[in-house]
Amino acid sequence: MTMRTTLSVTITATLALALGCAATGHQNRTITAQIDGGGGKMLYFDKFTSNKPMHVDSVMLDKKGKGVLKVPMMPLDFYSLSFGEKDMLVLLLDSTESIKLEAKADSLQQPISVEGSSNTTLLHGFFKDAMAYDKERQSLIDHLTANRGDSAAMQRFTELNTAFTAHAKDFVQSHPGSPAVLAAMSRLDPRKDLPLFEEVRDSLAKTIPHSDYFAGYRDQVDRMVQQAQAGQEQAEEQAKLDKLIPIGSEAPDFTQTTPEGTKLSLHDLRGKVVLIDFWASWCRPCRMEMPNVKQAYATYHPKGLEILGVSLDKTKDAWTGAIKQDGLTWKHVSDLAFWNNAAAQLYGVSSIPYSVLVDRDGKVIAKNLRGPALEAKLAEVFK
Repeated sequence: MTMRTTLSVTITATLALALGCAATGHQNRTITAQIDGGGGKMLYFDKFTSNKPMHVDSVMLDKKGKGVLKVPMMPLDFYSLSFGEKDMLVLLLDSTESIKLEAKADSLQQPISVEGSSNTTLLHGFFKDAMAYDKERQSLIDHLTANRGDSAAMQRFTELNTAFTAHAKDFVQSHPGSPAVLAAMSRLDPRKDLPLFEEVRDSLAKTIPHSDYFAGYRDQVDRMVQQAQAGQEQAEEQAKLDKLIPIGSEAPDFTQTTPEGTKLSLHDLRGKVVLIDFWASWCRPCRMEMPNVKQAYATYHPKGLEILGVSLDKTKDAWTGAIKQDGLTWKHVSDLAFWNNAAAQLYGVSSIPYSVLVDRDGKVIAKNLRGPALEAKLAEVFK
């Protein structure tokens, strides 16, 4: 699953999550509900603890579907009203607000009106906009599925997505500190808008610092920041590798031991186009990439491609076992020194799989090729 998908699903699925705090004093606030079709039903006011609804108060609605709940003064956070089933009305209340609401029993999540809570009004205003967007977007998707050549519909689809993304960002920036912005954040891409995710995290730390829901959002943003930093570090490391052995330079020679116990040097393959493939039996991404490498070898070995697999394994059995299991019929070497493999050190390898493509004269012509990129480069070389 992608990073955007994981955050969106968490926010949508747990939007009513809230921290359960003890009531302060004996003051109560009221929730006056008029629920069409709710006559004779028990209406619950809930907070969420450990992602589970916990009843705070309840009221039996009269025959006309009306009832009043007196709930304790709890801090600004997400709460909910429900009949104990999946149909749920999300409320975003602070400790001073008493509200009046109208809704239908079979669609609490889309209230007719909610008065007395500014944050709840903001929240459901955005929900309404999002529902209109989703409806039109799905309609366009259905239309384009049947009419792929409709350029006007495709243009409208692009414009719709662009406009709604801009609306979500504007909503967030217009209401700093309101937990309602989390509904909009679930519609944004952290890969493109990470600074905004951090900004919201920092602002909500001041308004709902003790909320379990905020804690979940904060932790996810922190992980995204760490992942972004790791990605930046990886990019910087790749830049160092590019400078260490630049394209066009002579590939450094090395000699290591084959599975049969003989010595083999890179220089021994001069005259061939050589793909130096750094891998290991314990490296799952390496093993997943092997079908692509095998396909490349089958296609281009008859035309002059040689592959030199350099294993970062620690034991010969693991190394040779993986060669046999995966059917890797090209040349292999290793010194069984794990990350201290001398060839890997020479080439500055810090992660695997990693590859270096060398031409017939021993010059580096490409690095870190995988899948389609490897196929495209070999097709270019052997055209």
